[in-house]
Amino acid sequence: MINHCHDCSVRTVSYKDRSMLRKVLKVIGIGLVGGLISLGGVVASVVYVIPEILAYEPEQKVSLSSVTCPPGMIENMESGQCSASEESITKAAIALALIEDKTSHKVDRDPVFIRELANSVREDAQLSFKLFHLAAVMGDAESQFILGAMLSNGEGTKEDDHESLQWLYESAQRDFRKAQLRIAYMLSSGEFVEKNDLEAVHWLKRAEKNIKPAQLAKAGV
Repeated sequence: MINHCHDCSVRTVSYKDRSMLRKVLKVIGIGLVGGLISLGGVVASVVYVIPEILAYEPEQKVSLSSVTCPPGMIENMESGQCSASEESITKAAIALALIEDKTSHKVDRDPVFIRELANSVREDAQLSFKLFHLAAVMGDAESQFILGAMLSNGEGTKEDDHESLQWLYESAQRDFRKAQLRIAYMLSSGEFVEKNDLEAVHWLKRAEKNIKPAQLAKAGV
């Protein structure tokens, strides 16, 4: 059968063209929307992100000379050293009495004993922290060092880098060697405190003086 429709091919082409046009417009539409979204993202970045970046101020380093006594301790104006406040002494006495009451054992008032007790309950981070804090306030340098580490890591308590530094510095002042080496490293690297190489050397020398004879013998010195 002969097809007598002279414009059928034209109609067919026109239909294909229209179909292709729809597809093209669809693609262009998606691209346009995507472009607008991208543009919106750029605008949002300019409006919101960039001002925040410009307003950002790097964390200020702490001057070691500005570090004060840890909480619960006050500076003795005569010696220049930190000692437990009267309030802390009272709280320590109450805490020791409570420990004796719960354990039905007489608790030694020696902070070294309290530190050993704190070490024995390390699996209970909160209790261990409280006991180390008690020994630290009582003046035990090793407990002060451990307490500083626990505060820095948020172990058994809320993380607090500033108070951590206070206890670390107090421990170093009391000639605990590990604390002095840590202070020296922080000063030499500028970690949290203002970088000060001369001060770092000073603390290294203090730490060197605190090497025990047994440690020297072990090292073959």
